[in-house]
Amino acid sequence: MFPASFVAFVAAALVVRAAPLEKKGLAQVISNCNHDFAYTWDDGPYTAHRDINSAFNRNNGKTTFFMNGDNWSCIYNEDNVQAIRQSFEQGHMLASHTWSHAHLTQLSDAQIDYEIQRLDEAFVKIVGVIPKFLRPPYGDIDERTASYIQQKHGKTIVLWSDDSGDSTGGSTQQSINFYNTFANENPKRPHMALSHETEPSGYNAMYSGTVDNLASHGVQLVTVAQCLDTDAYIYVGGYQQRDSSWYCGGSWTPSPGGGTCVQTYTSKVGDTCASIESQFGLPSGSILAANSFLNCNDIWVNTPICIPRGGTTTTRTSTTSPSTTRTSTSSTPAPTCVQTYTSKAGDTCASIEGQFGLQSGSILAANSFLNCQDIWVNTPICIPPGGSTTTRTTTTPTSTSTSGPAPTCVSTYTAVAGDTCAKIEYNYELPAGSIQAANPSWLNCADIWAYTPICIPPGGSGCTLKISTASTDRTCAAVASRYGTTAALIQAWNPSWLNCNDVWPNTPLCVRH
Repeated sequence: MFPASFVAFVAAALVVRAAPLEKKGLAQVISNCNHDFAYTWDDGPYTAHRDINSAFNRNNGKTTFFMNGDNWSCIYNEDNVQAIRQSFEQGHMLASHTWSHAHLTQLSDAQIDYEIQRLDEAFVKIVGVIPKFLRPPYGDIDERTASYIQQKHGKTIVLWSDDSGDSTGGSTQQSINFYNTFANENPKRPHMALSHETEPSGYNAMYSGTVDNLASHGVQLVTVAQCLDTDAYIYVGGYQQRDSSWYCGGSWTPSPGGGTCVQTYTSKVGDTCASIESQFGLPSGSILAANSFLNCNDIWVNTPICIPRGGTTTTRTSTTSPSTTRTSTSSTPAPTCVQTYTSKAGDTCASIEGQFGLQSGSILAANSFLNCQDIWVNTPICIPPGGSTTTRTTTTPTSTSTSGPAPTCVSTYTAVAGDTCAKIEYNYELPAGSIQAANPSWLNCADIWAYTPICIPPGGSGCTLKISTASTDRTCAAVASRYGTTAALIQAWNPSWLNCNDVWPNTPLCVRH
């Protein structure tokens, strides 16, 4: 039986979400940062996800996404997969918000397992990590549920210190005012602020410049893990390739280790999770994450244990008695290479296998670190035995095009990681196919390298960033200085009524990138 004060706290927390939460009796639930400012987003991935990334990247800041698997959209949709990978690669933090945005205190233990494990499996497949952090939907948590999640799944449970109110009817202006308060705070204090990437008032406030304003006022924008001085993930492998298990809805059976088992180990007397991790060169926590049914300190003999990816290639030995030695190989034994191939632009595992007459899957098996659809140029690739003795060659067309913009470009955009032609066309409101047509034939629309100069042709709005001017933006030159452009372009990108020598605060302006 919980004390009356605790019951009253839980009831208040669920009804009044806009107030900072006081966690009485929940010693293991965190609601604020140790330092700096964590600007967090719930309920994604959703349509504004990439733009949120861009807003923080532009300000050298980081953000945290507490994501669902199947809520406003399916996490396995290809657009979502690519957006999540972009966030991960750019250093933003991914965390759990349960599979279906469930009220955790209303679920059985088995249902809680489903909500956590199915989403963990999706993160393993998409980016090769298991998030260490979980935010319960609706802030719905109690002592029993928190203890179960911490002990069974090893999650750090976080709520928030400040709620923008975007999910409870708050307007865009209220969200803007909410974040402006922290920008103007003096002295600056730690905050863990809550917004939702599915709520128009949340993402429209971002479009209006909340992130820019915080950064310009000296607020350090960091992830939840960074502001708590800890790690965000358990690393269990690289990006996986889509298969029939990448779906939402329907029935679901957990794949051991989220489908990342490279072998099954049969336990022996004296084994613990820590000893198995040491034996296979795995990071702490990875065995329990891949085998959630285990009691790490009391593993029964002959239990089949999933060994996830991420171990070393060095064989380790452990002595079980003075006269007996047990030897195990790691989870990814080193292959025998017949040669090393240096990758070229456009290579995939399939194209290399075709070039060397190898069976499908053999390149990834010999080079487990690879992302088969995005192999970097000049990567050394192990070529295993089994191919033809004659190397097949491919001819790369010679292009006489230069990297500069075509004469009809209205501007040149510098690509960032994760860009595709379709994304750039969307941002600039251009018709499909126009980016490929305006740029050299060597541009791979599905795999555009960061820092590539992209010609932006006529026909779109070009307004990739809609800002609201700050009190210090009294001229076009001041606005241009903040966004790395020129006063002349600020004037050209905006209506003719804009007086560049007398810009009013809170004026909506367009900035192109």
